Amino acid sequence: MGNSDENDRSRFRGIHRRRFVRAALAGAGLGGISGRSLAQGGTDDTDAAGPPVARHGPFRQSDDETDVLYTYRKRRALEVLLSDPEVHAIAEDMISSYEAYEPYADHLDAISVQGSPDVEIEGGVDEGRFDVTAVGRQVAYGLVDRRTDDLVGLTITEPRDISWRAWEANERETAQLARVLDDSRVQTFIDGTDWFPLFTISASITSARGIEHGGVNPIVLFLADGDSTAAVVAYLDVRDDSGDVVDVSRVDRFVESPPHELAATLTPADDTVVEAVPDVPFEDRPWYTADDGIHRIEDLPTSFERSGWTIDWEPPGRHGVEITASYRGTPVFETLQSPVTLTGYGLPERDGETTLDWFFPDDEPVFNGRLLRWDVHSIEFGGPGPLGVIDYSEGDDRPSGFRFRSHYETGAREPNGQDHHSGYRFGQSSHELSYDFWADGTVTPIWRRQGPGFVTAYAIAGTDDENGTTDDGNGATDAEEAEYGVDHHSVSTFAMDAVPGTTNGVEVGIVDGTERMTPETEFYLSGESGIVVQFTNPEGSEMIELPLDEDVEVVVARRSAGEIPGQQRLEDPEVESAFYHPAQYIGDEPIQGERVVAWLLLEGATAELPHPTGSTSFVTGGAINLSGY
Repeated sequence: MGNSDENDRSRFRGIHRRRFVRAALAGAGLGGISGRSLAQGGTDDTDAAGPPVARHGPFRQSDDETDVLYTYRKRRALEVLLSDPEVHAIAEDMISSYEAYEPYADHLDAISVQGSPDVEIEGGVDEGRFDVTAVGRQVAYGLVDRRTDDLVGLTITEPRDISWRAWEANERETAQLARVLDDSRVQTFIDGTDWFPLFTISASITSARGIEHGGVNPIVLFLADGDSTAAVVAYLDVRDDSGDVVDVSRVDRFVESPPHELAATLTPADDTVVEAVPDVPFEDRPWYTADDGIHRIEDLPTSFERSGWTIDWEPPGRHGVEITASYRGTPVFETLQSPVTLTGYGLPERDGETTLDWFFPDDEPVFNGRLLRWDVHSIEFGGPGPLGVIDYSEGDDRPSGFRFRSHYETGAREPNGQDHHSGYRFGQSSHELSYDFWADGTVTPIWRRQGPGFVTAYAIAGTDDENGTTDDGNGATDAEEAEYGVDHHSVSTFAMDAVPGTTNGVEVGIVDGTERMTPETEFYLSGESGIVVQFTNPEGSEMIELPLDEDVEVVVARRSAGEIPGQQRLEDPEVESAFYHPAQYIGDEPIQGERVVAWLLLEGATAELPHPTGSTSFVTGGAINLSGY
């Protein structure tokens, strides 16, 4: 039946409920979480060799298994690696650090730690440049057996200096930096220290302190403060050339639990497993660490076939990697991409609202909290875009398949991001955007936050006086924020131009239990278990289904060249500045028999994580199912 009356329309909006971590260790089959490393256990060399070390992709996981792997397991694998005395000694001396993690199908966790014990800064404002060297950077790669917590592979690289040009003068940034340095609060923090600036190229994607996005730019000054690193964050009003510095704060840790601080809390084992276990092969190392401080990136063909799928893709322009996909020779997506992730801090309590009403209650691009980053998934805003493809072999409990994975560090000055991976990750939102394609016609879009950066106390809390003390507006004290940080919430978007066997328009249906409705016009629907949105070929059997869950919303809008993603961002500044949430496009346009864009909105909160950021990653995903192909 149709939904032209208001009662049907209200049903489609639904009530969105917060998702909390559902994972239970025993339920996910990962009960061996409290085991010991080989270094601690004193096993002989035969046992130390462990299982054969070979490259294997992630297995097909349930939501609960995924939660456990990237939260509890990542933390435990990191502790096992840091407990080796050789790794422990290196990590404890780091003044900046970064960790990366990959779970593999053969019960192995790939884990790495990288960082440096010193930093050298050359140049200055007068010289028109800042050059930075992470001195003696090292990486430790480990493979941990999930069943026993044995460290079965270990590689430690030799110390190596990693250098990059942190800033080079241009007229706009020079003027903005001068305004920041004129602020007495900034001078108080940087006086007597070596520092270098980070312009996160994010003025157009930041909303803060009641200023719409495009009107405020966060400028970070990294401090080399003795045996540690810190940052001074200034939010500059850039709506004109004379705007004020609206906030200044000092951040002493770039994440809540950096690996070098975690190492200091651990007692190392008596003996190292260096030379007692195999090296970790390059192909088995986490993708986000390489010896030279950058990502591991594969050179992919722009068209390939795997597991019944034909994939054509284009490099990220403004909306991430753009994928065109067919299954068994029949079209599925004209385009599949991720235009933006909304990451907000300091929001009030949600109280059952949709993400649109929660983030933007006034229906305009002014955020309802303290700070919002529209993390734009393009090369210019941080790249590197595609990383590679991981093949999944067929197993007893899964079909064959593959993962097409890409990654963005919004605000990184260079696609390679040496600064980020040398430990200076503050202010860069690190996103993995991946798609798992399976031979049975299932597609799983996945968003993972590796980090994250803007989370520690004072990073986004307002300053009340020249000393930078804070008040979160909800009664939290400075001490509480310093201990727990500030929660943030993210909404990752995946947009698809659905073409189930036809390019002439689709029939759109919503199944709620046993009832099926065919809405006549565009709609915005909050997820509840049991609801499925369908896109069907009116003249064939092909169907694309989006089963919804409580942490998923869907927006279905008629395709329009004047709306994102049909309109590429920044090609028309008015389209970019007016965009704040996909649901803003919902109107009275007809959708039955038309080409439509369906947005999957995946929401997640750091409050769900069982361990501090820096030792866990947030991961969430959706589901797309095909039938009739």
